[in-house]
Amino acid sequence: MDREERIARNEVSYRQVNEAIEAGRVDGADDEPRPYVCECGLLGCNALVELTVAEYETVRENPRRFFMVDGHEIPDVERVVERHDRYIVAEKENHEAQIAEESDPRS
Repeated sequence: MDREERIARNEVSYRQVNEAIEAGRVDGADDEPRPYVCECGLLGCNALVELTVAEYETVRENPRRFFMVDGHEIPDVERVVERHDRYIVAEKENHEAQIAEESDPRS
């Protein structure tokens, strides 16, 4: 497995963790930020990103997109498409985008 594929698969794994977290939530107001795992491709990252349910769902609408801590993007395999106060959104490109789409639990 090459570097770019490993990075894409790491991000997909974090997305799967966040989908499980979101599926198990029944508490709190939808407009209050909640902690999610940073979906970057950096090995060993354990940072948390706070998003509202609406923000989370907006990112999930596109299987190529992942949210992460600002500065955790990897420019040669993804591009930042949104910047917010608490997080950024990066979009996978090329072969990595295909991995992200094929691994999307909502597809």
